[in-house]
Amino acid sequence: MERVKDMDYTQILQNMSLEQIVAVIEVLQKSCDAYIYIMDLDTDTYMVTSKMLARFPFSDVVIENATAALEEIIYPSDYAKVKADIGRCAAGEQTVHKMEYRWIDKEKRIVWIDCRGTVITGAGGHKLLIGRVMELGKEAKADNVTGLRREVRLRLDIEELLRDRPQEIRYMMRIGIDNFKEINQKEGIGAGDTVLKELAACIMQTIDKNVDVYRLMADEFMIVDAYSGTEQDTLAIYKDIRNRVAQTVREKEYSCFYTISAGVMQDGFEDRNAQDILRLTEFALNEAKRAGRNQMMLFDDEEYEGYLRRLDIRKLMRRDINDRFRGFQVFFQPIVSASDYEVVGAEALLRWNCEKYGSVSPAVFIPILEESGLIIPVGRYVLWEAAKTCKKWRQILPEFHVNINLSYVQMNKSDLLHDVENCINEVGIPPRSLVLELTESGYIETDNRMKELFRKLKARNIDLALDDFGTGYSNMRYLKEIEASTVKLDRSFVVQALENEHDYNIISHIIDMVHGLGFSVCMEGIEEKDELNKMLKTKPDMIQGYYFGKPSAAEQFERQFLNLTGSL
Repeated sequence: MERVKDMDYTQILQNMSLEQIVAVIEVLQKSCDAYIYIMDLDTDTYMVTSKMLARFPFSDVVIENATAALEEIIYPSDYAKVKADIGRCAAGEQTVHKMEYRWIDKEKRIVWIDCRGTVITGAGGHKLLIGRVMELGKEAKADNVTGLRREVRLRLDIEELLRDRPQEIRYMMRIGIDNFKEINQKEGIGAGDTVLKELAACIMQTIDKNVDVYRLMADEFMIVDAYSGTEQDTLAIYKDIRNRVAQTVREKEYSCFYTISAGVMQDGFEDRNAQDILRLTEFALNEAKRAGRNQMMLFDDEEYEGYLRRLDIRKLMRRDINDRFRGFQVFFQPIVSASDYEVVGAEALLRWNCEKYGSVSPAVFIPILEESGLIIPVGRYVLWEAAKTCKKWRQILPEFHVNINLSYVQMNKSDLLHDVENCINEVGIPPRSLVLELTESGYIETDNRMKELFRKLKARNIDLALDDFGTGYSNMRYLKEIEASTVKLDRSFVVQALENEHDYNIISHIIDMVHGLGFSVCMEGIEEKDELNKMLKTKPDMIQGYYFGKPSAAEQFERQFLNLTGSL
């Protein structure tokens, strides 16, 4: 063992011919995936394997004047720092070469590598740097499409930054291509790769040379600035990148059109980890896309807390739905005849209460139900509860009807016609006792499938009402397309008419036109007697509002309204 310890490996290599050294390297190469190399620091000679020669544009397995030859292999902006590091090895200032940088392969593509080597010094002071080169792309640490490092490397770098100098981080910007999936599907993966390269180039042309850029999953990039030395206007940076992208698209005559969105963190890096940063920047990016795309959003703690609350509410509602709709309840608000104030029907309105949040506003939980698709089972629950209650109340008021709000999700992603028919048949109520309400702003763009659904509902004597009229486009032709028998004028529209004579006249004319088409008008949101008296002059058919009654549970509705016989 002592003899082995005392052996001078440098001397052994010096006594070997170049052919023998190359043969040794080739043997070692067969036992690992990395590229093996030996660099003679004294003679500036570089010895590589045939495998390395096949991948990169080296002239031979033995390269003299290696420092100059490597300048053709190493990416230009990385060469100086690599040369300096190897120089320190040659000068005896360090014994290890350990760096990640870029090489150029035979196809002129950028390849990120992890180069490691150890200096072995012989008895005469002769120095050899022996080590290996590993392609980071093979470990998912680098991307050979864009020449950028990947998420694995990003996580490591962020963790180091957060641990050692979080106060120096100026911003992190996550950029995503808005329509990348569509490009890949329509134009092919090759076109997608071209777009990725273009965007990477636009980013690199914009940012400071000391700022790091990484490619994340699919179509996303991350810019990490902890090195620029000056405060940066992130919106200006984003706009510059976006303008370069637009210029590139124009130069290619819009053959492949795309836009970009971005989510940015500018502070709050302390006490975070890499997973936190990736999650929060993803949230900000998604917010930018939800807001209409082709824009930048700054991460906001309050908005994120609201997002987490919505996720929690969705989880709790899913639990309650699976527990036989625990916490859900259908309330009813009276609809009265405008001629005698007799109750003719009610609108079924969903309420939800849970232990954690108490009574949650429908303005909060209804959108969550729609986004998650949970509106489909909950919509069936409302339909059946309303139908059973309507059957009971029709024993007192034979012409009583109940209005039920429909979500676009229900109509688009469930067999609504089957659900309604099944409910009517099993509960045993006349089809006309149900009125299905469609929100005007949600059904303006009705396709043929929707129109066919409306036609089939009407053919089965199931009435439709156009709800919230006045909040959307208010085009009278949609009454024909939807075949609604009732138009419900929204409270906001009514308020405008109460405050402005011009709007009052508009409502009067709209009601006249609706009547001319043979449809009825229900005026929503009447809260005061003065409001009632003024709006009655426009001759609506029905009225709904707090003046006559707020939404209430079925038991309270029965006590308050089912024996209503006189005027108010």
